Amino acid sequence: MCGIAGVHCVSGDVPRELVEEMTARLIHRGPDGDGFHFGEKVALGMRRLAIIDPEQGKQPLYNERRDVVAIFNGEIYNHLELRRWLQARGHTLNSGSDGEVLPHLYEELGIRFVERLNGIFAMALWDGRTQTLHLARDKFGVKPLYWARTPVRTYFASELKSLLRASDVSTDLDAGALDLFLTYRFIPSPHTPFEAISKLPPATILSVRGSDVTERRFWIGEMTASRRDVHELIDEYSYAFERAVVGQMMSDRPIGVMLSGGVDSAAITSVMASHSSRVRTFTIGFSEGGDANEVPLAEETARLFDTDHSSLVVDAGEYLRRLPESYLSLEEPVGTSSALAVNFVAEMMRSSVPVALCGQGADEPLGGYWRHLGIKLVSSLRPLAPAVSRVAHMPLATRSARVRRGLSSLAATNDLQLLMGAYGLIGEDLKRRLYRASFAGMISRSPDQVVERLRRNVADLDPLSQMLYVDTRLWLPDEFLLIADKMSMAASVELRVPFLDQELVALVESMDSSLKVRRLSRKWLHKKAVLKWVPRRIVYRKERGWATPMDRWLRGELRPLVDELLLGDGELCNRLFRQQELRRLIEEHAQGKADRTKELFALLSLGLWHRGFVRSTT
Repeated sequence: MCGIAGVHCVSGDVPRELVEEMTARLIHRGPDGDGFHFGEKVALGMRRLAIIDPEQGKQPLYNERRDVVAIFNGEIYNHLELRRWLQARGHTLNSGSDGEVLPHLYEELGIRFVERLNGIFAMALWDGRTQTLHLARDKFGVKPLYWARTPVRTYFASELKSLLRASDVSTDLDAGALDLFLTYRFIPSPHTPFEAISKLPPATILSVRGSDVTERRFWIGEMTASRRDVHELIDEYSYAFERAVVGQMMSDRPIGVMLSGGVDSAAITSVMASHSSRVRTFTIGFSEGGDANEVPLAEETARLFDTDHSSLVVDAGEYLRRLPESYLSLEEPVGTSSALAVNFVAEMMRSSVPVALCGQGADEPLGGYWRHLGIKLVSSLRPLAPAVSRVAHMPLATRSARVRRGLSSLAATNDLQLLMGAYGLIGEDLKRRLYRASFAGMISRSPDQVVERLRRNVADLDPLSQMLYVDTRLWLPDEFLLIADKMSMAASVELRVPFLDQELVALVESMDSSLKVRRLSRKWLHKKAVLKWVPRRIVYRKERGWATPMDRWLRGELRPLVDELLLGDGELCNRLFRQQELRRLIEEHAQGKADRTKELFALLSLGLWHRGFVRSTT
């Protein structure tokens, strides 16, 4: 695991010192050393967190003739199989590093070799024979990769702060991207907060040759509605899940588990415990969290599997003290209040385990969110849509955020509107009241295009299947995986996601949606399958997901900061939004007239990001 950065030049000298500086900004991603390749038109740099073959697995990685060179951030879980195939074809590999296979695979298969990789990665590969730079990102976007194009250079890096070291990359904000953030509470790929910088989408290859730039997807995944025998599928899923966990235990350094109180990380812990001597587990809770505090539940799981367990309880003061600085690590506005929890846990891990498995990626393909149950129920209630206009004005409808979204979905006239009703954070009506005319005039694209470009691939399937497909390819990489990567790597810890093993996801996406959400049960088949390892009381307990008492904090401890960042002179929110509407949202929440937790935290996140990240790095 590491961080990568570099530049390709159409003309002029390669900026060697700049690439060294860009790479140095990534030291937290790779404290164990660096590596560089400098050529006539390209400069590549990396920082290394040594996990596989710590002594010999250094980068950059070369083929035998050294005219193909690669750097990458990630892990290739099927590298032994690929290594044997390459050696049978006459290639010489000199280390046990998983990444050493990359330049040799490129020689054999071209850049489409990435389709053969089962792993998590963001990579850059330079073909000196054709003078072409290739950038690629794994299927689910576990590892981030940003890039920017100027008239004579193409820059890339694992993090925005590295790219912003280049003086010819504009730092103008992208109004359309900020509008997308307020729609979804994250910024979808390929957009970033900056007009000149893009996020390479998951499963995408970007190739740069001279002044020509091409971008193509190498995988979109297929969803089917198989009606196979349920018991057979449960057995097959159990086998695939165990194989994924064991495969991702690949490490030459100590490995642990980021443990919550829920079923997913408990299942991972159980499988690991059956394949290793003693598992290290780590969890966090919030002292004001009430029954949302997961520490007691995680400790019960740890005792059950006899793990070496560490836990941390964070109070409001510590959380609020650390919240502003967290956006220096996230680098993008993200309206998810649990993001900081990942960083707290990673810091606990840092001294003992540099790599850990986590339960991220289970909910999206398997149907784990309340909105998955909601869309199934709403789909069956569509004939009642004419009554929605009457219900929508009832007091409960305006007070409850979940009810507001449900009614919006129920009023939908097509599948896209149905999904947008479930996804939307700040809807178009509120935007019209909230946005200043100058900001609204800079927005040219419709937010629903982001969902539609994915949804149309599965438009023939039921709405729940469409949502699971979109969630796995949009919500997951651009919100939760971004959080997991940025907040763990800020503490020099690598997080792995066995639920996103490509063979496991392919199996899940071959199942009918009725096996994922059945009656009122979410992740139905998954829970049935993991009863093989985890007791029923844990499998079916209420899931909390490191929830924070943010609704109360916004009325109390956070209220001064909310007023300062949303209403203060010179703050971004004050420039973009109407003060009257901001005050209305704040007061509605403070007085309990409506739950505005999600909207207010998103606006607070935008203000904190701009103050903390933009002002300090641009």
